[in-house]
Amino acid sequence: MGYWAQPERARDQLVLFHQRLDDAIPADHPVRLFDEILGRIDWSAWEAEYHGWRGQPPIHPRVLAAVLLYGLLKKVRSSRALEDALRMRIDFHWLAEGRSIDHTTLSEFRRTRGPRLKDLFVQVVLVAREIGLAKLETLAYDGTRLRADNRLRGAKTPDELRKLRAELARLYEEQERRLAEEDLREQTLFGSIEKSKLPEDLADTARRLARVDAALAELDRVEKAGESVPRRIPMTDPESRILPNKEGAFAPNYTPLATVDVPSGMIAACDVIQTTDEHLSLIPQIERVREDFALPQPPPEVLADGAMPTGANLKALDEMGVTMYAPAKSLDPARNPALRDDPTQPVPEERWDELPTVGVRNKAGAKQQQLKKDAFIYDADRDCYWCPRGKRLSRTSQTSCKRATGRQVRVIYRPPVEDCAACPLKSLCVKQGGTRREVTRPENEEYVEQLARRMATPEAQAKYAQRSHAAERPFATIKQQFAARRFLLRGLEQVRIEWRWLATAFNVHRLMTLIRSRAGPPDQPLSLSAPSPAAC
Repeated sequence: MGYWAQPERARDQLVLFHQRLDDAIPADHPVRLFDEILGRIDWSAWEAEYHGWRGQPPIHPRVLAAVLLYGLLKKVRSSRALEDALRMRIDFHWLAEGRSIDHTTLSEFRRTRGPRLKDLFVQVVLVAREIGLAKLETLAYDGTRLRADNRLRGAKTPDELRKLRAELARLYEEQERRLAEEDLREQTLFGSIEKSKLPEDLADTARRLARVDAALAELDRVEKAGESVPRRIPMTDPESRILPNKEGAFAPNYTPLATVDVPSGMIAACDVIQTTDEHLSLIPQIERVREDFALPQPPPEVLADGAMPTGANLKALDEMGVTMYAPAKSLDPARNPALRDDPTQPVPEERWDELPTVGVRNKAGAKQQQLKKDAFIYDADRDCYWCPRGKRLSRTSQTSCKRATGRQVRVIYRPPVEDCAACPLKSLCVKQGGTRREVTRPENEEYVEQLARRMATPEAQAKYAQRSHAAERPFATIKQQFAARRFLLRGLEQVRIEWRWLATAFNVHRLMTLIRSRAGPPDQPLSLSAPSPAAC
C-alpha cells in the first residue's frame, strides 16, 4: 500500500475549517465569465413578478436562469438532471452559491417565464452591442428541423382520429356504466363506500380520450384557419407536424428559426413554426429585430438561402430598404444565346442547339424537350416577351393561383398563332398537339430578375459567402454541443419558449467565445462589476 498515493483525507474524517467555495473554481473557469455576463443584465422586470411579502424568500430569478442556461451549455437539459448537478458538480454548486434547487422549481421557472425570457434574450445581445461586437447591420436568416416530443408511430389520419374518438367514447361509457353498476351493488351490500380516484382502466380510457380530443381540436383549428390539413396528426403533441428530418426520413418535428447578426454570429431574433414555410417568416423576423432593439431602420442587408427570395419577400424588402443576398438564377450570355442586344433579331441558327431546354410532358403524357422560359426575353418598356426567332409575345390575359401568402396573379403572354405555325423551332418550343407557345409571368417577377442581376456580381457573391457560416453555426452548436436534437416541452407556445432558452444560451456561449478571443475593441473590456444575487 505504501507505493500508492494516499488521499488528502479520509471520507469520514471531521474537518474543522471549511475551504471557501470560491477557491474550488479556478480563476479562468468559463463559469466565472458566464456569471459575469449575466451580472450585466437588468433583472428588475423579473423581480417585479414576485410579491415580495408572501411566503418564504424566493430564489432570485438570476440564479434560476443561470442554472438553466449553464445547464444547456453543459448538455444538462432536464430539470432532474439539473437538480442532481447542483448537488454533485462543483461548477453548478458555485454558480448557485451552494443552493439546492428542486427540479419542480426549475421546471416551472423554465416553462412559465416566456415573456420575461425575451427581455433576457434582448439584453444579452445588447451587452454584445455595448462592447462593440454585435452591429445589427447584416443579418443571416435560416431555419432547421428539431424533433418534437412525439413518436412517429402514434400519428393518425383525420378519419382514424374520428373513428378512434367514437370507439373510445363507447368504451368509456361502457366502463362508466359497469362502474356505476358495481358501485350500486357494493353500496347495497356494504353501505356507503367512498372512492378517491377512478379505476385504472377507466382512468386510462379517459387519458386516451383526452389526447384524441386534443388532436381533433388542433385539426378543427387548422380547418377553420384555412391552413393545409396534415395527412396525419401526432397524438402526443398534436401541434407538431410530420416533416422531413435534416438527417433523413420523416418524424414529428417543429421548424426553429434564427436570424443571426453576421459579424458577431449571435442570434438577433428567433421563432418556431409548425411547417417548412420558412420564407413566410423572413419579413416578420427582420421587423422583430428592428422593434426589439429600437433601430430607426431595419438592418440594411439580409443573407438567405435559395428558398427565401420569393417575389413577395423581395418586394417587401425593397420597400423596407433592405438588400437581400441569396442564390438566384443568373442568366449567362456566354451560355444562353437568347440574351442578345436586340431581342427583336433572331438567334443565329448555328446557336439553336445552345438554347436552354427542359423536359416536359405533352398532352398525350409523352416526354419531350421544350425551350425554357429563359429562352424568352422580357421587354419591360413594351410589356412583352421576345422569342428566340425575334417574334413578339403580347400580354393576352391573366390568372391567379393559390399560394401560402395568398393568391398570386400571373400574366400570360402569347404570340399570334401564325407566327408559331411557320416557326422552324415549333417542335422544340410548342408542346405536341398545341398551336402556339405561351409564357407566364408571376407578379413581382421584376424583383426576382433584379436579384439575379445583383447576384451575378463578384461583390454580391463575396457577401453571400458569409451566410453559411453565420446562419448554420447556431443550429450546429445547439444540436451538437448542447445535445438538443429534441424538444422537451410540448405544444407550439411551450416549444417557442424552449427554443428561446436555447437561443439565449447560444448567445451567451457565443459572447463568451468572442470575449475570450478578444474580439472587438480591446479598449472596451467587459466590466466585471456585477452585484451578487444574494445582495439583490
